[in-house]
Amino acid sequence: MRQTRSQLESQLETANRERSHIYAQLSEMQSQIEKANQSQAQLQSQISELEHHLETVYQERLQPTPEITATGEESPKAELLDKNAESTPEAAILKNQEFVVSQQGEGDYTTISEALKNAVSGTRIYVRPGVYKESIIIDKSVEIIGNIEAGSVTVESSDSNCIQMATDSALVRGLTIKTTGKYYAVDIRQGELIVEDSDITSANYSVVVICGSNANSVIRRCQIHDGIWNGIFISDNGKATVEDCNIYNNGTLGIGVGLGGKLIARRCRINGNEGEAIAVYRDSIATVDDCDLTGNTGGAWRIADNGYIRGKGNQE
Repeated sequence: MRQTRSQLESQLETANRERSHIYAQLSEMQSQIEKANQSQAQLQSQISELEHHLETVYQERLQPTPEITATGEESPKAELLDKNAESTPEAAILKNQEFVVSQQGEGDYTTISEALKNAVSGTRIYVRPGVYKESIIIDKSVEIIGNIEAGSVTVESSDSNCIQMATDSALVRGLTIKTTGKYYAVDIRQGELIVEDSDITSANYSVVVICGSNANSVIRRCQIHDGIWNGIFISDNGKATVEDCNIYNNGTLGIGVGLGGKLIARRCRINGNEGEAIAVYRDSIATVDDCDLTGNTGGAWRIADNGYIRGKGNQE
């Protein structure tokens, strides 16, 4: 018994030493994590400061340079320029800047991404017909408008989302948006992206995703079709208003709303999907009015896990 007790005491002592060693390693790791978080915060602060500085420099460059007379005073001409600055064509362009994108080189830029890179908030980007094989990250509050009078404006991507929302508000109108890889055609994780009069499809994924409490999208008069999964997927407290859209031929749901998502759908036609027209689950809410929900393999509705639907005037 004495020998067994001695062995147990030895094992306990060894375990205590190992535990102390593990605690020391854990403390060191926590210290490293804290230092990394501090470094990240410092970098973010520096980035914000640089962005503010760049914006200040840009605004200063927009101001007319006053002419100085020999006595060191501003000339009357400079004063007149300052007073009339708001009425000049140059000032109007700066206040409401417009770019033209043309693959044929007949505009300001040949790609949408290049135009976005040089745009400021409030810029309107007109895109002439063509197939633009690029992935667009909208990181400024701009309008991207397809000039479709002479043909379609197609944004196509195989290695990323076609359009990714990364700012507070923006508008996309008149585009054909298609991804051929396993990506979303339109990925909205923050801000309010308004998508109008567009044809949207994803060959190997859901077509449009609105995900996160900061995402609140408006989709109007769009064709959303032929996704391998959902036509529209709303999740993680995301919000979407969908009006006058055709949502069809998707591999599962027309619209899926889960994990606290909120949907408002009006006057939509949601037909020919392999699952239900609309599924609402996991504490989500859908308000659906005057929609055609017929012709879906799974029927009009699926409601599960505390999902809630209210609606009127729908065809089922």
